[in-house]
Amino acid sequence: MILTNMKKLLIFTILLIPFSLFSQDQSVEASGQELTVEPTVTSQPLDDDAADSSEKEAVSGDEKIPVIVDADEIDFQRQAGKVFAKGNVKMSHKDVQLFCDEGIFDVNSNIAYINGNAKVIRDQTVLYGENIVYNFNTYDAQVSDIRVEDSPFYGNAPQGDKIGQEKFILKDGYITTCDLTQPHYRMVSKSITIYPGDKVVARKVVLKVGNVPVFYIPYFSQSLKDKSFPIEVVPGRNDEWGYFMLSRWRYQLNSEHKDWFSIDWYEKRGWGFGVIHKMESKKLGNALAKYYLLQDKLYQIGKRNSLFEIHGDRSGKADKYLEDDRYKAELSYDGEFFDDLSVIAEFHKFSDEYFVKDFFEEEYEANPTPRSYILLRQPLSYSSLSLLAQKRVNRYETMSEYLPQLDYNFFSQQLGDSKFYFGFNEILGNLTKKTANSDLDDDAFRFYSKKTLNYSDQLKWLSIGPWAALTSVYYSKNSFGDPDIIRIGFSSGASLSTRFYRIFNVDWDLFGEEVTKVRHLVTPEVNYSYAHEPTVSDSHIFQFDGYDSLARSETVSFALKNKLQVRTKEDEKWDFVYFSPALNYTIHPEGADSRFTTVTGNLEIYPTENLSLRSDVTYDVDSDGSGKRRITSFNLDFTTKGKYKVFESGKEIEKEKYSFTYGHRYTRVSDTQGIFNISYQLTPKVKLGSYWRYEYNRGDLFEQQYKISTDLHCWWFDFGMDAKKTSVGGQNYTFWFEFRLKAFPDLSISFDAMQENAKSSYYD
Repeated sequence: MILTNMKKLLIFTILLIPFSLFSQDQSVEASGQELTVEPTVTSQPLDDDAADSSEKEAVSGDEKIPVIVDADEIDFQRQAGKVFAKGNVKMSHKDVQLFCDEGIFDVNSNIAYINGNAKVIRDQTVLYGENIVYNFNTYDAQVSDIRVEDSPFYGNAPQGDKIGQEKFILKDGYITTCDLTQPHYRMVSKSITIYPGDKVVARKVVLKVGNVPVFYIPYFSQSLKDKSFPIEVVPGRNDEWGYFMLSRWRYQLNSEHKDWFSIDWYEKRGWGFGVIHKMESKKLGNALAKYYLLQDKLYQIGKRNSLFEIHGDRSGKADKYLEDDRYKAELSYDGEFFDDLSVIAEFHKFSDEYFVKDFFEEEYEANPTPRSYILLRQPLSYSSLSLLAQKRVNRYETMSEYLPQLDYNFFSQQLGDSKFYFGFNEILGNLTKKTANSDLDDDAFRFYSKKTLNYSDQLKWLSIGPWAALTSVYYSKNSFGDPDIIRIGFSSGASLSTRFYRIFNVDWDLFGEEVTKVRHLVTPEVNYSYAHEPTVSDSHIFQFDGYDSLARSETVSFALKNKLQVRTKEDEKWDFVYFSPALNYTIHPEGADSRFTTVTGNLEIYPTENLSLRSDVTYDVDSDGSGKRRITSFNLDFTTKGKYKVFESGKEIEKEKYSFTYGHRYTRVSDTQGIFNISYQLTPKVKLGSYWRYEYNRGDLFEQQYKISTDLHCWWFDFGMDAKKTSVGGQNYTFWFEFRLKAFPDLSISFDAMQENAKSSYYD
C-alpha cells in the first residue's frame, strides 16, 4: 500500500524465536500500524575471510538479532521471509545504521540489500554506495561505486568490500583528505585497505595533483592517530647551503616499527642520507635509532677559506678535526623487564662538534652535549637500586665517565610511631674525568654515603621540620695522588611554615569574566641550613660531579608565597595571580661579614584564557661583599590572543584571530635578548606570522623570520624567510616553502622559530 498524505512509520523488531509460529502463505503490508515479526536467524558470512575474522560477532542460530526497519512504505512477506522498504529507508541494529531509497531485508540470513543513495554509518565511519549488500551477522558488505569517510580520509572506488568491523578494501580507487567531488589531490592504487580509526595501507601508489602524476610510492601506510604525512618535501635557499631540497619519506613496517628515511640535497654541501627507525613494543620496550651521513663539500681541503669566512671560530682547528665525511649516529632505548627493572640507554656519536649545529640546529639548541650511557633501575621495598655506565664517545667533549656506578637509595621512612624519619643514599663508583682532545685524565674510586634524619610535626598552626645529615666519602686517591682519602661532612637545618587564607565576595568584570569570589592564599616559609667545614677541602678532591662539592655554608631563606584564586558566576575557577618573593641571608663564620645575598621573585598573572604574564628576577644584594647591588637575571613572557567566531559544519566555533608574545631574557654575564612573536589571521584564507630576536647589548637584530600561510582548501601553503647573524658578523638568509595537509599538519622538517611561551590554559 502506498501512503501519499503523510509519512507513515512502521518499525519491525525482529526477534529470534521460531519462524514456524507464523503461517507460511501470508504476506503482510504496512498500513500505518506496527507489526512484530519473529523469525529464526542463521549466520551466513559473505566469504571465508569474513567467517574467519576474529573481530566478527558471529551469530549462532539460537542467538537473537533485533533489526529495526523504518520507511515510508514497508511490505513484509512472511513466506519469503523478507521485508521490502521504500522511501527514506532506515535499518538499524546496535550501533549500525543503514540508509537508502529502497531496500530489502532478508529475515532468515540477516542480510540487507540497499540501493539508491545507500549509506552505512558505524561509529565515526560512513560508507556510501549505489548498491550495498550488508550482513548484520558479520558486519561484512559488498559495495558498488563505493565511498568511505573515515576522518580525515575520503576513499572512492568503483568496487569495494567491507570485511567485518576491522577494514574496508577499495579496488582501483583512490584516497584523499580533500572533501571535494573532484579533489585537489589523490593517491591512486589498485587496492587500498582502510582500517577504521587506525590506519590506511596501499601498495604501488601514484600521488596525483589534479590529473598530473607527481610521486610514485611503492608502499604507503598512514596512521590515523599520527598527525604527520608520510611524504615531506621542503625546498629553499640559504647562504650556507645554497639551494636545498629536504625530503622525508615515512614508512611503517607494522604497528611496532616505523618512522622515516631522508634524502637531502644541498647545493654547496652535497647529498645527505639519513634514516630514523622507531620501535614501540609492549614486550621489548621503546627504541629510537638515528643515522645521517653527508660528505660535506665545504669541508674539502681546497675550500677551507670559504669555510673560515662563514665559521671564523673553526679557523684554529687542526685538519683532523675538519674531515669532510660528516655524520651522526644515535640510539636511545627504554624498557621494563622482570619485576619493574627499567633500562634506559643513549648513544650519541658525532663526526665533529659542529655537525649537529650545522644541519640540525633545533636538536643542538635542545641538547648541545648529549651523554652516552646505560642506566638500570630496580625499585625495592622502601628503596631503589640503580647501576650506571657512562662512557665518553666523542673526544672533543670534557666529561666524567662512570665505569660503573652503583647507587642505592633508601627512602626516608618513619621510625616506629615516632615523628622521626630516616633515610640514606650510598653510591659506589669508578670515575674518570676526561679532558677534551687530551690524554690527561683524572680518575679515582669513590664511595659516597649520606644519612639523613628528619623530624616532622605540626604545632597548632605551625609546621616544623628540623633535620640533620652526615656525609662521608672515600676516594682511592686525591688530586695530589695521595691514596685512601676519607672525607666527612656534617650538615643540619630546619624549616618552618604555615598556611592561611581568606575568601572575599566580589563583583568583578575581569576582562569579560564575571568573578564572584576571590581567595587569597598565603604560605610563609623560613628555611635554615648549615654545613660544617669538611675534613678535606674541595681543592684536594677531583671534582667529578656535584657529590664532590662540600664546603662550609650557613644560610637562612625567607619566602612568602601568595596566590589569588578566582571563581566566576559559572563556577569556573583558576589561579589569577601567583607571587612568591624570597630573600636569602648568608651567615659568615665570624659574624661580621654576614649579609643578605640575593632576592628572588616569581610573578604569574592569568587574567583570562587569552592573556598571561610570567616573570622571574634575581637580585644580588651584596653576595661578594663588594658593595655592588644589581639584578643578575630577569625573564619576562607576555602573551595576548584574540579570537573570533565562525560557523562551520552547522555549528559555531572559535578561531584565533591574532596572538602576540614578547619574551625578555637578561643575565648579567651574557647578552640581553628580546623575543617578539606575532601571528595574525589577515583573511579567512591568509595568515601572517613573524618572529624577531633582538640583542640589546649589541644593538643587533640577531634573527628575524617572516611567514605567510595560505589556505588551499585541504592544504596549507607556507612561504617563509629567515635572516640570522653568522659567527663572523655576516647575515645568513634562508628561504623555504612547504605544503602542509590540514589533516596531517605536523612536520619533521621545520625552520619555524616561532614559539609559544604562554601557559596553555588558565583553568584548573
